[in-house]
Amino acid sequence: MQWFKALQHSILKWTKAQKTLALGLILIVAMVLAAIFSDKGFMNVYDFTEELDYMKQRNTALAEENTGIRKEIEGLKSDPYAIEMLARDKLNLVKPGERVYQIVREPPPPEKTP
Repeated sequence: MQWFKALQHSILKWTKAQKTLALGLILIVAMVLAAIFSDKGFMNVYDFTEELDYMKQRNTALAEENTGIRKEIEGLKSDPYAIEMLARDKLNLVKPGERVYQIVREPPPPEKTP
Protein backbone atom coordinates (compact mmCIF):
# COMPACT_ATOMS: atom_id res chain seq x y z
CA MET A 1 0.00 0.00 0.00
CA GLN A 2 2.89 2.30 0.65
CA TRP A 3 4.05 2.01 -2.96
CA PHE A 4 0.59 3.09 -4.06
CA LYS A 5 0.77 6.24 -1.93
CA ALA A 6 4.24 6.98 -3.31
CA LEU A 7 2.96 6.51 -6.87
CA GLN A 8 -0.03 8.74 -6.17
CA HIS A 9 2.21 11.41 -4.71
CA SER A 10 4.55 11.32 -7.73
CA ILE A 11 1.62 11.44 -10.18
CA LEU A 12 0.36 14.59 -8.49
CA LYS A 13 3.67 16.24 -9.39
CA TRP A 14 3.28 15.45 -13.11
CA THR A 15 2.42 18.16 -15.59
CA LYS A 16 -0.89 18.12 -17.44
CA ALA A 17 0.87 16.86 -20.60
CA GLN A 18 2.47 13.97 -18.72
CA LYS A 19 -0.88 13.00 -17.18
CA THR A 20 -2.55 13.12 -20.60
CA LEU A 21 0.22 10.99 -22.10
CA ALA A 22 -0.05 8.43 -19.27
CA LEU A 23 -3.82 8.27 -19.63
CA GLY A 24 -3.45 7.83 -23.39
CA LEU A 25 -0.96 4.98 -22.93
CA ILE A 26 -3.26 3.27 -20.43
CA LEU A 27 -6.17 3.53 -22.86
CA ILE A 28 -4.05 2.19 -25.73
CA VAL A 29 -2.94 -0.79 -23.65
CA ALA A 30 -6.56 -1.45 -22.62
CA MET A 31 -7.71 -1.26 -26.25
CA VAL A 32 -4.96 -3.62 -27.42
CA LEU A 33 -5.84 -6.13 -24.70
CA ALA A 34 -9.51 -5.88 -25.62
CA ALA A 35 -8.69 -6.35 -29.32
CA ILE A 36 -6.72 -9.48 -28.56
CA PHE A 37 -8.77 -11.19 -25.87
CA SER A 38 -12.38 -10.02 -26.34
CA ASP A 39 -15.14 -12.15 -27.88
CA LYS A 40 -14.46 -10.64 -31.30
CA GLY A 41 -10.72 -10.30 -30.78
CA PHE A 42 -7.78 -11.66 -32.69
CA MET A 43 -7.47 -14.80 -30.55
CA ASN A 44 -11.09 -15.73 -31.20
CA VAL A 45 -10.68 -15.06 -34.92
CA TYR A 46 -7.57 -17.28 -34.94
CA ASP A 47 -9.48 -20.08 -33.19
CA PHE A 48 -12.30 -19.81 -35.72
CA THR A 49 -9.80 -19.87 -38.57
CA GLU A 50 -8.34 -23.14 -37.27
CA GLU A 51 -11.83 -24.57 -36.84
CA LEU A 52 -12.74 -23.51 -40.38
CA ASP A 53 -9.65 -25.27 -41.76
CA TYR A 54 -10.59 -28.45 -39.87
CA MET A 55 -14.17 -28.26 -41.17
CA LYS A 56 -12.94 -27.85 -44.75
CA GLN A 57 -10.73 -30.93 -44.41
CA ARG A 58 -13.58 -32.90 -42.85
CA ASN A 59 -15.93 -31.75 -45.63
CA THR A 60 -13.46 -32.93 -48.28
CA ALA A 61 -13.11 -36.31 -46.58
CA LEU A 62 -16.90 -36.72 -46.35
CA ALA A 63 -17.29 -35.75 -50.02
CA GLU A 64 -14.80 -38.46 -51.00
CA GLU A 65 -16.63 -40.97 -48.80
CA ASN A 66 -19.95 -39.99 -50.42
CA THR A 67 -18.44 -40.49 -53.87
CA GLY A 68 -17.34 -44.00 -52.90
CA ILE A 69 -20.76 -44.82 -51.50
CA ARG A 70 -22.46 -43.52 -54.68
CA LYS A 71 -20.21 -45.76 -56.79
CA GLU A 72 -21.05 -48.73 -54.57
CA ILE A 73 -24.78 -47.99 -54.92
CA GLU A 74 -24.51 -47.76 -58.71
CA GLY A 75 -22.62 -51.04 -58.74
CA LEU A 76 -25.29 -52.71 -56.62
CA LYS A 77 -28.00 -51.43 -58.95
CA SER A 78 -26.38 -52.80 -62.10
CA ASP A 79 -24.00 -55.65 -61.17
CA PRO A 80 -25.38 -58.94 -59.76
CA TYR A 81 -21.83 -60.02 -58.85
CA ALA A 82 -21.49 -56.93 -56.61
CA ILE A 83 -24.73 -57.86 -54.85
CA GLU A 84 -23.47 -61.40 -54.31
CA MET A 85 -20.15 -60.17 -52.89
CA LEU A 86 -21.95 -57.78 -50.53
CA ALA A 87 -24.25 -60.57 -49.33
CA ARG A 88 -21.28 -62.87 -48.73
CA ASP A 89 -19.08 -60.29 -47.02
CA LYS A 90 -21.55 -58.29 -44.96
CA LEU A 91 -24.32 -60.79 -44.29
CA ASN A 92 -22.23 -64.01 -44.25
CA LEU A 93 -24.62 -65.67 -46.72
CA VAL A 94 -23.72 -68.77 -48.75
CA LYS A 95 -25.18 -70.41 -51.81
CA PRO A 96 -27.20 -73.59 -51.37
CA GLY A 97 -24.89 -76.61 -51.36
CA GLU A 98 -21.76 -74.66 -50.38
CA ARG A 99 -19.76 -75.64 -47.35
CA VAL A 100 -18.27 -73.03 -45.09
CA TYR A 101 -14.99 -73.76 -43.38
CA GLN A 102 -13.88 -71.69 -40.47
CA ILE A 103 -10.24 -71.76 -39.47
CA VAL A 104 -9.75 -71.52 -35.74
CA ARG A 105 -6.24 -70.96 -34.50
CA GLU A 106 -5.12 -72.58 -31.32
CA PRO A 107 -3.91 -70.20 -28.66
CA PRO A 108 -0.14 -70.32 -28.11
CA PRO A 109 0.99 -72.45 -25.17
CA PRO A 110 1.64 -70.49 -22.01
CA GLU A 111 5.23 -69.54 -21.37
CA LYS A 112 7.01 -71.45 -18.66
CA THR A 113 8.40 -69.34 -15.87
CA PRO A 114 11.55 -70.53 -14.04
